[in-house]
Amino acid sequence: MNKKIKITMLCILVIISQVTGCMFQKENKKDGTEYKVYYVNQAGNQLVEHFYYTKETDRESLIGELMDALNKQPEDAMCPIPKGVSLINYRVENNIAYFNFNTFYQQIDKTLEVLCRAAIVKTISQVATIEGVIFEVADQPLMDSTGNLVGKMVDSDFVDIIARDINAIEFTQLAFYYTNETGDQLLKYETPVTYASDFSIEKYLLEELIKGPEKEGYYPTLPKNLKVISVTVKDNICYVNFDDTFLTETLQIKDYIPIYSVVNSLSELPNIRKVQILINGASNIKFKDSISLEKPLDRNLDYVGGEKN
Repeated sequence: MNKKIKITMLCILVIISQVTGCMFQKENKKDGTEYKVYYVNQAGNQLVEHFYYTKETDRESLIGELMDALNKQPEDAMCPIPKGVSLINYRVENNIAYFNFNTFYQQIDKTLEVLCRAAIVKTISQVATIEGVIFEVADQPLMDSTGNLVGKMVDSDFVDIIARDINAIEFTQLAFYYTNETGDQLLKYETPVTYASDFSIEKYLLEELIKGPEKEGYYPTLPKNLKVISVTVKDNICYVNFDDTFLTETLQIKDYIPIYSVVNSLSELPNIRKVQILINGASNIKFKDSISLEKPLDRNLDYVGGEKN
């Protein structure tokens, strides 16, 4: 074997050993499944995320491990769970994770309480099969600062709260009009939501309406592949521009259900009185040859059945 071949082989072996070593270090560093654990920044006004790795696969044990991680303060952030607040117990029922805190939870500052909720919900929502999180205080359902039931929370309830100043965050109650099993009545479903003040709450509402309900007894009103091209509000009229999926891929429900699912849901917002539905920018359309979209539509509660929540 000549000298050049020996040198080449030696270089290859060195490169292989370096790559293998890097891969080994990477595997050691990221041993297990990756999760994001959310903490509060030093200024106390934003959430920040840290990566966490674990081999734990049992669902309940994994939730406990992530909650332990939330209670360990990193060097560059603060624990989202304030001192004095303790977790009495937790359980999982029907894929909903319940966290029962002591009464000190009710004394948390409003701003920090929202960040605390957001951090826990966003962390625990990553656990496989978990479909929501519910907080309890001394075995009683958590109520917000206005006395309303907080209820089930999911990751999407805290829109754009990561890397946002909490002072730029808004809190509101949204109403979604879904339909019943037979598709002939609208059912109103209300849920609290936290979002950034520069975020389009109208577009968010429509996108959530398209996703459809998660609560039992409520059924979707819009096709899941429907696209929202644009949403604007002017003079208390909300102009909603859908793609033609709104016309071509309708569900097996009464003609008025998708129309007033959109109109009624948006009209619950304080800045909206009427809704103009456009299809690819056009309004000279009759939905299923029965409902004219030419002019803005008012809220219509004639099609609303009994409220379930």
